[in-house]
Amino acid sequence: MTNPPIPSGYKLMPQPAVTPAMTAWAVKILREPQSYPMFATTIQAFNGLTVLARVEWHGPDFQNHAVHRGVTLYTSAQPNSGLALADGVDLSGYQPVVDFAKTAASGVAFAFIKATEGTTLVDHAFVRHWVEAKQARLLRGAYHFFRPKQDAVAQARLFLAQLSDPGELPPVLDVEVADGVAAAQIVAGIGAWLDVVAGSFGRPLIYTSPSFWNLLPATAELATKADLWIAHWGARTPASANGWQRWTFWQFTNRATVAGIPGMDDMDEDRFNGSVEELRAYSAEFVAARPRKVDGCDAEPARA
Repeated sequence: MTNPPIPSGYKLMPQPAVTPAMTAWAVKILREPQSYPMFATTIQAFNGLTVLARVEWHGPDFQNHAVHRGVTLYTSAQPNSGLALADGVDLSGYQPVVDFAKTAASGVAFAFIKATEGTTLVDHAFVRHWVEAKQARLLRGAYHFFRPKQDAVAQARLFLAQLSDPGELPPVLDVEVADGVAAAQIVAGIGAWLDVVAGSFGRPLIYTSPSFWNLLPATAELATKADLWIAHWGARTPASANGWQRWTFWQFTNRATVAGIPGMDDMDEDRFNGSVEELRAYSAEFVAARPRKVDGCDAEPARA
């Protein structure tokens, strides 16, 4: 009983890189022999990483004492399968008027939109941007600007209160200022915010820069709770941030010109670590895993 050669353009997935979501996917394939007969293949994206699963013969192990049917996972031998990365933008009240139809027509696939800051501020353009981006069929994620001096749980509740429509991409915590707070206290506040928001929306993203993040202590646990949106302008590839092996989104410039958004050379522009098709798969996986109920809270926000 022999298996075909490794699929062209792929390499064996290292065992430490296999996530629980990948394992659950492989088990599902294994339990559907009619849909996935021997040597059948299928592809899915996990956090922007393209994974190919193939049904193969596996040798005896501690659970199966004879050659048996199993699923082997492969990853692309070339980053992002050689496909162009999906482009996006991030917006706030500093861009009060946006023609999202033009933005989408230019090739932009997603938008992160500022919702809140601290414990009282709701971005004055959020509701309009949120609705109009959806009408233009952009994939949307909302972000909260973190103020370390203010109560992290109250900040999370203010953020959740704005999102009766939770969007298609993970919620984001923007971590970029210390506000004079001790580093250990910043880390504790980040963890508290992530825990509250993840309970309602699923696994969040952290937006940060390597220069800020890498000065914080004991961030490894935080990286297990969130994916990374890295801000590193003008680099060929972004520098690493402690705790993560790879980035999911990358803010690669703050000097972009984007169709439908007034202003020249003063826009943030972002990339997803995968193609548009892989971004859609990432979004679909996130939405499918999101808790059914979204916690709300009563808050009296001040409009910025």
